[in-house]
Amino acid sequence: MPATLFHAPLTCSLAARFAAAEGGVGLDIEYLNLSTKALDKGGSLYDINPLGQVSTLKLENGDLLTETSACITWIQAQSQNDDFRIAPDDPMYFQMLRWLGFCATELHKQIFRVVFYSEATDAVKDRIRALAPERFKFLDTQLKTHEYLLGDRFSAADAYLTWFFVLAGKAQLDFSRYDNLTAYSKRTLNRPMIKTLIESDMKKRVEQG
Repeated sequence: MPATLFHAPLTCSLAARFAAAEGGVGLDIEYLNLSTKALDKGGSLYDINPLGQVSTLKLENGDLLTETSACITWIQAQSQNDDFRIAPDDPMYFQMLRWLGFCATELHKQIFRVVFYSEATDAVKDRIRALAPERFKFLDTQLKTHEYLLGDRFSAADAYLTWFFVLAGKAQLDFSRYDNLTAYSKRTLNRPMIKTLIESDMKKRVEQG
């Protein structure tokens, strides 16, 4: 039995699905409604993860992984695709961890967490959005000489960053003046497997209401 990813459509667990698809790693997907935490097959996400958060990954041996960056790192380690998997003894492994950490802290938790928090005031959300240009410029500089974050191949770190662009518009974040970043977003979002997963999640979100 493969590992089970508890997945709420379009949330950060989609980044884990991107990594699994690009790395050729099979996962069982158990859908849930993030608002209610109800699992499609019955029960609650709270029964699996007391925090009720995704990403949550249950491994074959029953061990639990939480935090999107940890789940993505585990997924890429299972990949048999040499163009995707980066071994711990590869110097680029730590660059991968660096960019996973950047996505988790500078984009996901620092910006999205507040912008999508229903109790945050508009003024607070606007102050948080004002942090984005500095981070976009940082990414744009990296991508000036790199097709992807680590060079010429799509990595686990790109899976996380690509998810950011799925929701950037909804978060009212405009990165259009950063040419390299804009080109990167188009390149990654149009990768066939990623595009298919996004479309599938959009349909599932509509079904959930």
